[in-house]
Amino acid sequence: MVEEPAHILLIEDNPGDADLVRLRLVESKSAVQINCVPRLSDALACLALDTPALVLLDLNLPDSHGADTFRKILQKAPNVPIVILSGQDDEALASRAVHQGVQDYLVKSDVTSKQLERALRYAVERQGLLRSLEITRKQQLEFKNQFLSHVSHELRTPLTCT
Repeated sequence: MVEEPAHILLIEDNPGDADLVRLRLVESKSAVQINCVPRLSDALACLALDTPALVLLDLNLPDSHGADTFRKILQKAPNVPIVILSGQDDEALASRAVHQGVQDYLVKSDVTSKQLERALRYAVERQGLLRSLEITRKQQLEFKNQFLSHVSHELRTPLTCT
């Protein structure tokens, strides 16, 4: 059985950095198909048409900068894992991004093919686990609501003896 390559949306305006990401993924022998767009507006249009397995995101684009960039992607595709590839080693921004739903924050100059491949794999796995947890939580709430409704009905209905 042949494994279908994972579809990755790379949002990167610097052609050199985009080529470096592609090279790192080729070096890691990852089975991926990369669609690269240079602007946030292009990425949002792509996300409206197709849902990728993962988004690799540069934060400083011609039409968006910083935290607003990942917030807009998260808003458009809340169930798609996002890995930030930034030129800045900004711990505060990285922490804020992870707290808001980004799966990982990597510094471009430090990324090896092995680190990138691992980050992508783990991001997809974590996002899948989060979705499973959310589904389980919704099922539990539904069960609780049904149970409470049933108990409430039983308490309001008087017992009858024949």
